[in-house]
Amino acid sequence: MLVSIQDLRSIQERCEIGELVQRLDVSIDRLTVIWDTDTGSLRRIFKNLKQAISTRVDSFEIYDNVRDDVFTLAKDFNEYDSINIIFFQLSTYGGEQLIRIDFNPNTLKEFDGMKVWRQLMYFARLNSLTVRLSRFDLAFDIFNRPEIVNLQHIKGGVTHKVFYGRGGELETKYWGSSGSNVQVRLYDKNKEIIAHKREEKLDLAVNPFWWRLEFQLRTKAIGEEMVQDIMNRLDNFGFYKLEHIRVEQRAFTIIFLNNPELLSLAFPNLKSDSIKKKKTRVRKLLREETNQFAEELKEVLIHNLPKLNTELQLLVGEFLNLENK
Repeated sequence: MLVSIQDLRSIQERCEIGELVQRLDVSIDRLTVIWDTDTGSLRRIFKNLKQAISTRVDSFEIYDNVRDDVFTLAKDFNEYDSINIIFFQLSTYGGEQLIRIDFNPNTLKEFDGMKVWRQLMYFARLNSLTVRLSRFDLAFDIFNRPEIVNLQHIKGGVTHKVFYGRGGELETKYWGSSGSNVQVRLYDKNKEIIAHKREEKLDLAVNPFWWRLEFQLRTKAIGEEMVQDIMNRLDNFGFYKLEHIRVEQRAFTIIFLNNPELLSLAFPNLKSDSIKKKKTRVRKLLREETNQFAEELKEVLIHNLPKLNTELQLLVGEFLNLENK
């Protein structure tokens, strides 16, 4: 039976929040693999790659955008619905071309995509390409915490984008740019599953609220430096109360937390330097609060580090070291 967004809203409205079990989990989600070469044209190789895949896949579809140098391997369910399996892009970083391959390992295996993946790795070896892990996504699953829509980020110099659904409800927040070392995304996982018509993955009776806080990490390993970096970044996320903020500062603080780009419009009499100084003072005041949510996330991260390390090593072995398989 198909579940709609309206069905989800109705279930959420009827549930007793106090009776739901709140839970946090963390796992590795998507991987990004980079192909590179010191010889030959990557544009030519990228073109040949698409042609090679097109002649060898019979249960998948290829959707391409020649102008943007991208194409996607997708699984069609019917005329209207499909799910992306592997994303390919000819990208330029630092003036050098690279082939970027982005995928969810679980989705790839679920739809019998390992044969295609082995063909990709064989293609890479034939063309003497360097294959390396470029990025993986560290995903915190947040169950039955509807207040997550009010999650704030207080570090300065970080871009912030918000996307809303048709009903005006929050769907996705981004912190950081796509080209930065770490981009963070908060999104409604239940809605994503419904949009992909994967109802078998839902358990709305138990988890009517399921959000994911995803750190897209440009790193190859889970080491001490990476863990400390994530811990520091988690300290910038929290739910902030304003009782200890002076009344005359609350309007500035509310706009700072929710729409910082509007501060200059809301306070036209303040110069940019004054706004910058006030933002620094507000951050200092907010950091004086006990950030319980950040501490919970750090605790679940530390507790699961052995599992995450093993998981990443297995994924690298399974998807990047296929010579003997």
